[in-house]
Amino acid sequence: MKKIFLIFLFIVSFLNAKSNYELKLYETIIPAIFSDYPINVYIDDDMYLLLKDSTVFNIVQNCDSSVTLLIGKNFGTLSLECRNKPVFSTNYRSFKKNQNSFGAFYWRKGRPQIKFNTDVLRKYDLVLPDSLKRYE
Repeated sequence: MKKIFLIFLFIVSFLNAKSNYELKLYETIIPAIFSDYPINVYIDDDMYLLLKDSTVFNIVQNCDSSVTLLIGKNFGTLSLECRNKPVFSTNYRSFKKNQNSFGAFYWRKGRPQIKFNTDVLRKYDLVLPDSLKRYE
């Protein structure tokens, strides 16, 4: 019984550490690209638990003109105001499929992956800091 409990504690602590890592990554990358503070973001349901405690992001419930960017992979039907907003994707398929996706952070074989699309960055006049240029 003790072994099962210890395994359970290990798994819970690993998942918590992974989500803290992701939150820190988002709070480092996105503000380096966008100068607004706090950054108004519209997110899909999967990202809410991760970003809800962020001090950098202001989560907007309805996608309107005040939104700076969208973060997620599934947005369904967007309003006309949000169809042309930049998107930071949370999986590779969404990154390749969405024409407004300027970057992506996703996990592949247990390893974090970061990618940026140079053409979309130019489209929205976004500039990557030197520390992120190797991910283009």
